[in-house]
Amino acid sequence: MNQADAAFRRDLPAATNEADLLRLARRTLDLCEDVAETLRQISPTASLACTKGCDTCCRSLVQVNPLFALLAVHEARQTFPPDRLQALKDRTEAGVPFCPFLFEESCSIYAARPMVCRGYYSLNVDLCRQGDFCEKHLGYQGDQAHAAHQFMIFLFALEKRLESIEAEIGLRNEPVFLNTAARTLLTTPDAPERWRTGAQPFDPPPLQPES
Repeated sequence: MNQADAAFRRDLPAATNEADLLRLARRTLDLCEDVAETLRQISPTASLACTKGCDTCCRSLVQVNPLFALLAVHEARQTFPPDRLQALKDRTEAGVPFCPFLFEESCSIYAARPMVCRGYYSLNVDLCRQGDFCEKHLGYQGDQAHAAHQFMIFLFALEKRLESIEAEIGLRNEPVFLNTAARTLLTTPDAPERWRTGAQPFDPPPLQPES
């Protein structure tokens, strides 16, 4: 957490272009992977049910920090063939109610997937399909899932920490829906620069009604 904090405080205000933002995003995700590996060594986790073809979490509207939406779109531009990139654009324009990077029941930008996606886990695919994945009432899922659960908590705390740093340095720090942010990034070339300089080129998620 301290390393991510220091990197954000140092590198985000110093960023002068999109490439700088992408490097910071990748460096942050690398730190997250280091934490995940350390947790696995401290407390080995049972084999997760999350594999290729299990896309329950991807069928949701994913909220992310704009920095990781930027990385996701960059990854697509670098790795997608023309027909898939066009399909991505078509999906975002149509406003599909799920992650637009889901193709053939798997994540098409897995190496660059946002922080929030890295925290989801389950020990039972059938329960996932019923809606009882890690955020539901099963929650912790027992000692066999301890490391995975702690990693999910770490990612949530880090996401909030990064948002607070963005606010401190004058950036609009509202989380965004990945599908609408991707649409903006695919159609508005100066969106990364506008966000970097304190504007809000992305549509924030709508406020949830009070219960």
